[in-house]
Amino acid sequence: KQVIEDLSPFWRGGICANMAWMTIWPLDVVKSRAQSGKFEGVGMVQLLKDAAKDGHLWRGVGPGLTRSFIANGSSMVVYTKVETILNESWSNR
Repeated sequence: KQVIEDLSPFWRGGICANMAWMTIWPLDVVKSRAQSGKFEGVGMVQLLKDAAKDGHLWRGVGPGLTRSFIANGSSMVVYTKVETILNESWSNR
């Protein structure tokens, strides 16, 4: 627990967001395939199997995690700053 508390908001936001993406990425690939219209009439389970077989299940994960880390880490920095300002503002009333 101490290690997590010692991390800056940027690192905490980035790490947490990437952990979430790693759990959902394969399902997002399947969802994107289903929405593309190229796999009309193919069920979700079959889309998942095909993506795994073709080696596409984790395609794009590197750039996706990089974007996620930067965006969500930055968001957490802003959130923390706004929270501090609001807490200071309300505590003075």
